[in-house]
Amino acid sequence: HILTVSSLLKEKSSDGSILGNKIKQKMDDGDLIEDSIVISVLKEKANSLENEQILVDGFPRSSIQADSLSVIFYNKKLNIFNFIVTDEELLVRIKKRSQEESRADDSVFDKRLSIYKKTHDEIIESLSKNNEVINIDANDEIESISRKIIEKLGLN
Repeated sequence: HILTVSSLLKEKSSDGSILGNKIKQKMDDGDLIEDSIVISVLKEKANSLENEQILVDGFPRSSIQADSLSVIFYNKKLNIFNFIVTDEELLVRIKKRSQEESRADDSVFDKRLSIYKKTHDEIIESLSKNNEVINIDANDEIESISRKIIEKLGLN
């Protein structure tokens, strides 16, 4: 199962609940959702897929979230990939995604990138304490990136 945190949050944001409405507003404004909410939403979904292999995209986005991995995925082997991408390539991809998916949060790219740059090194440091972090040059096409992941996992 592939779980994208943004999809999980988007799903929650459309359920009409007070929490869902709060998540929607923050996403539309380009703000990060509080760690406790993101962790709770992901943990609930991961628990429902207990005996399945899961790929999580878009997590962690803070050192608190990084530290929660051992709780969310208790007794599971984790393969953590750090995708290295230039700002220019990210912008190209965000513009394409925005055209294809009409995501409101894509219009606040500079704000989101600034937040990412402030927290990225701290997150990687936190992840590296208890896990191997595998760096992948992700400036290539999807097929090339997929081959690199398969190779790193030893699945080729």
